[in-house]
Amino acid sequence: MSSKISGLAFPCYAPPVFPEDGRLILSEAQVNANYLKQINKTEEHKTNCSKQAGFRIGFTCNQSLHISLFFDGTNNNEYNDTPGHPTNIAKLFHTTYQNAEEQGYFNYYIPGVGTPFPKIGEMDYSNSGLEFATGGEDLINWALLRLVDALSYSIDPSHKRLDDNVAKEHIPLMRAPWPMTGEVNRRNVINPYLEKLQGLLEQASPRLLNVKLFIYGFSRGAAEARTFVNWLTQLACPQEQQVMLAGLAVSIEFLGLLDTVASVGAAHVLPGAAGHMGWADSTQQLPDERQFPGLIKCCRHFVAAHEQRLCFPLDSIRRPDGNYPLNAEEIIYPGMHSDVGGGYPVRDQGKSCGDSGDILSQIALHDMYLAAFDSGAPLAVYSKFVTPLIKGVSPLRIMSPSSVKEFTIANSLTKRFNIWRQTLLNTTLQGTEEMIDTREGYHPYQLAQVLESAISDQIGWITAWRIGRYANNSLLVQPFYIKAPQLDKDGLDKEAQAREEQMENIEKERVNKQKGNGTLDESNQGIPILDPTNAQYQLREAAREFQSDYKGWTRDINGSVTERAIQILVDVIPKYPVYLINGDDEAKEYQQIKAMGDGLYPQFFIDSLGTGTRTQPCAELLALYDDQVHDSRAWFMQSSLGGREPWGGYFRYRMIYFGDEANKELKLISADGEVVGDQPTSNRVIYWMESKTVSRG
Repeated sequence: MSSKISGLAFPCYAPPVFPEDGRLILSEAQVNANYLKQINKTEEHKTNCSKQAGFRIGFTCNQSLHISLFFDGTNNNEYNDTPGHPTNIAKLFHTTYQNAEEQGYFNYYIPGVGTPFPKIGEMDYSNSGLEFATGGEDLINWALLRLVDALSYSIDPSHKRLDDNVAKEHIPLMRAPWPMTGEVNRRNVINPYLEKLQGLLEQASPRLLNVKLFIYGFSRGAAEARTFVNWLTQLACPQEQQVMLAGLAVSIEFLGLLDTVASVGAAHVLPGAAGHMGWADSTQQLPDERQFPGLIKCCRHFVAAHEQRLCFPLDSIRRPDGNYPLNAEEIIYPGMHSDVGGGYPVRDQGKSCGDSGDILSQIALHDMYLAAFDSGAPLAVYSKFVTPLIKGVSPLRIMSPSSVKEFTIANSLTKRFNIWRQTLLNTTLQGTEEMIDTREGYHPYQLAQVLESAISDQIGWITAWRIGRYANNSLLVQPFYIKAPQLDKDGLDKEAQAREEQMENIEKERVNKQKGNGTLDESNQGIPILDPTNAQYQLREAAREFQSDYKGWTRDINGSVTERAIQILVDVIPKYPVYLINGDDEAKEYQQIKAMGDGLYPQFFIDSLGTGTRTQPCAELLALYDDQVHDSRAWFMQSSLGGREPWGGYFRYRMIYFGDEANKELKLISADGEVVGDQPTSNRVIYWMESKTVSRG
C-alpha cells in the first residue's frame, strides 16, 4: 500500500552533453582504466604476495570472476529481435567478451517475460507474460543458477557446468509457494552447490579471488534485475554483511537499469493496484548499504521523460525517505519507455526513417555503455581504440563489426538531443549558464528538481506538441504519419492469417518430432504475438482521443461492436468512481497539463493550425518530437489492448513508486465493513487514492 511522501527529496540528474561522434570514441586512458579495474584484485594480491616474500613477484596464477547478466524487457527476445530491432540490453550483450570462460568472463542473456525461453521450459510467446509478468520468477531463479554454473566451471577441476536439464528441473523447486516467499526454497536448491564448491575452492586453477557482477535490465527486466540483487543477498547468512558465494566475496560492480517497470500481477491500470505482486513484492528497493556496505559499487537508472501509460508505472531507485542509495544516480532521457530501452524498428510509426542511427534509444545505449565501461565492465571496444596495454591480452576485446553497426548514431539525432536537454535544465533554448563538464567518462548533471517534478515539466512539452499535431488537425499531412506503415483491411486479415498458419505449422512439427524421438525440439520456438501493421490508424485514434479530451468533447467509442461494449463497461460506466479510487487527481492533472501545453505551444507552432516554427533551435526540437519520439499509448491502446487503455489518457501524470511510497497516495477508507474516510460512491469501493504533490528539492 502506498503512503504519503513527506519532506524534501534529493534531486535527479540530466544526461551529460552528448558528443557529436558518440560514446565509442575512447581515449587510451579510458581503455586502460577499464582493463586495470578488471585486474585490480589480481594486482592487489600480487602486491601482498610480494610484501610477504620480501621481493617483487611478477606473476601469480589467480583471477577475479566477471559475471554479466542481461535481463531484457517484456516481449523482447534477442533470438527473434536480432538483427531487426534488438533492445539496448541485447545490444550491450553483443558487446561482451566471447568464449572467455577460461579467463574468468561469463555472460548470460535472460529473455523478456512473455517470450520463449526453452531453458526454463517456455516455448512460446504468451499474453500472460505480456500482461502480468508471468514467468518472471523463473527467469530470476535461472539467473541465480547461472552463478552456480560460472562458479562450477571455474572451481571444479573438470570445468563441470551446471547441466541445462538439471537447472530446468530445479526451477519449479525454487518457486515461492503462495502466500510464502521463495527464500527457503532458493537456499535449499542453491546452497548445497555452493557448499560443495567451497570445499573445492583451494583446488581451483587459476586461484579465484572474488566475484564481480555486472547486471543490466530494461522494463520488467530491470525489475527482475533488482529482485535478483535482493534475492542474492538472501543466500548469505543473515549475520554477514558481506555477500559470499562458495567462500568468495561478491560485489556488484555495475547495475544498469533502463526505465524500471514491475507491473507484476494487477498493474496500476486497475483501481488500487500497484503491480508489485509475486516476485516484485518488496524487492524493488536496492539493498540497504548499512546492512551490505560496498555491495553495489555503481548504479545508474535511466528514466523515460514522456511515458504516461497507466500500465507502465515507474519504480524509482530513490528511497522512501527521499535519499538515493550510495553510488546511485537516476537520469532522465527523452521519449517513451522503449525510446530509452530500445526495441523500436526503423520506420515504426513513421519515426526514424533513415537507419538505426536515427532511433532515439541510441542515445541511452551509448550512455549506458560508457557508464558501465567506466565501472570496469567487460565490454569490447572499437578496433581503432585498442591500446598497447590490452592488445595482446586474452580474451579479445575488439567489438565485432555487427556490434559496431548496432551503435550507429546520426549527427542530427545528437544535435536534437542536446537541444532537448536544455528543456530539462529549465533554461532558455538559446543558451545556458551550465558549466560544460570536460572530464572523460559518463558524468550526468545534477538538476535542481526531484524526479517527479522534472518529469511533470516534460509532459508539458510533449502536450504542446500534441496540441499542434493532434488537437489542431495537422497530423495527416506530417511526413512521419505518411511514412507510418499501414495495411488495408484485406492486408491486415492476411497478415493475421499468415501468423496463425505459421503457428499451426510449428505445432505440427513439434508433435511429429515428439512422436519420433519423444523429446521436444527446443529450437522450434514460437513466433511473436501479432503486432498488426496498423500505425496510421493507431495515430489517428490517438489524435481523436487527445482532441476530444483537450477540447472537452465526449470521447468517441472505437473498435468493433464487442470491443465497444467492453470499453463502455470498463471505461465509461465506472469512469468517475474509478478516478476517485485510483490515486490520480484527474481534474487537477488535466488542468495542469493542459495549461503547461498551452503555455509552451508557441515554442513549436506559429498559428492555431499547427504550422511548425522554422526558428532555431525550436524547429530542431519540434523535429525530435516529430521524427524520433514515439507514441506508446497510440500503439498500446490499439494494438495491445484492442481499444483504449481503460481509465487512461494523455492528461495524466505517470505513477512513480519509491518503495512503499509514491507520488500519488493510496488511502484505506473501508475496513471490516466500516467506513474510515469519506463516503465512497459505491459500497463496493474499498480504497481511495488521492494525489500528492511532492515538494521540490
